[in-house]
Amino acid sequence: MAPTEATNQKHDYKSSLFVNMFGRNVNAKEHFLSLYNAIHNTNFKIGEVEIKPVMLENVVYNNIENDVSMEINDSIVVLAEHQSTINNNMPFRCLEYLVAHYNRFFTDNDKYNTKEIKLPRPECYVFYNGEDAYPQEKIMRLSDAFKEIKQATNLKDLPESLSLDLTVKIYNINKNANHPILQKCEPLLAYSNFTEYARIGKQNGEKNPPKYALDKCRQEALLTEYFNNLSKEEQSMIFGEWDQEKFIQVQKQIAVEDNKIANAKNLIHMNLGSPEQISQAVSLPLEQVLALKDEIEKSSTVLV
Repeated sequence: MAPTEATNQKHDYKSSLFVNMFGRNVNAKEHFLSLYNAIHNTNFKIGEVEIKPVMLENVVYNNIENDVSMEINDSIVVLAEHQSTINNNMPFRCLEYLVAHYNRFFTDNDKYNTKEIKLPRPECYVFYNGEDAYPQEKIMRLSDAFKEIKQATNLKDLPESLSLDLTVKIYNINKNANHPILQKCEPLLAYSNFTEYARIGKQNGEKNPPKYALDKCRQEALLTEYFNNLSKEEQSMIFGEWDQEKFIQVQKQIAVEDNKIANAKNLIHMNLGSPEQISQAVSLPLEQVLALKDEIEKSSTVLV
C-alpha cells in the first residue's frame, strides 16, 4: 500500500491499538517481551535479550495492517490480531508474510552463494477477539490445505513426508474464553479488556466507544502508564472513527461466496447439470465446483 493510500484510510481502533501497544509505542518492546514470556513460559527482562522490530512498512498482508513482527532469540515472531471470524488461510498468509521478510534480509547473491544462509526461525501467533464462538486455543497448519491430505481417506493415502509446513497458534483472548495467557501478560489483558469495553460501549450507543473503553481501563488501573502517556497522535489514531464500511463489505462478500457454494452443492446433489454448467450457473471457478463434487461423493461413500 502506498503511503498516500494509508494516510487516507480510516483506522480500526482495535488493530491500531494492537500495533501501537506491541509494535510502535515507546514501551512496545517491553509489552512484546511480556507477551513472549507468557507464550514461552520464560522470564526474560529488557536488556537480557535483543528485540529488533522487523515489521514490513507500507505493505498490507491479511488485508489489514494489524500485524507485529519482531526478531528475538534468532526467531521472527509474528503476532496477528483478528477481530472477526478466523481466516482458515492464516498459515498460507503467514507464509507469504515470512517470505517477504526473508527476501528483505538476503540479496540474490546471498541466495545463490554456496555459503549456507542462516534464517531466523518463524513463530506465528494469532490473537482472536471476535464475537463468534471459538476454542480457547487452536493450531492451524499449512499442510492442512495440501490436496493429498484433504483428499486422503485413510493413513496409507497420506504422503510419506512433507517438504514444507508452517504452524500458526491461535489464542482466544476474549474475556469469556478465560485463557490463562491473559493473567501472565498485563498488556494483553489490557488490550483484551479495552476491545471488550469498546464493544460494550458500541452496543450501548456510546458516541465514542474507544474513549469509553479507555476510561474503563483507567478506572481499573489496567496498564496505567501506557494509557496515561499516549501522545496526541496515538490518541488520535485510537480514537479515530472506526470504519465499519470495509468490514461490512467483507462480510457481504463472504455471504455471497457462501451462497454460491451452497447453490453449487444443491445442484450437485440434485445432479442438475455438469460441473461446467454448474460453474457457469453459480459463478464459481470450475476447479472449485469439481472439488465440491469430489467432497460430496466422498461423503456419500463414507455414509454408505
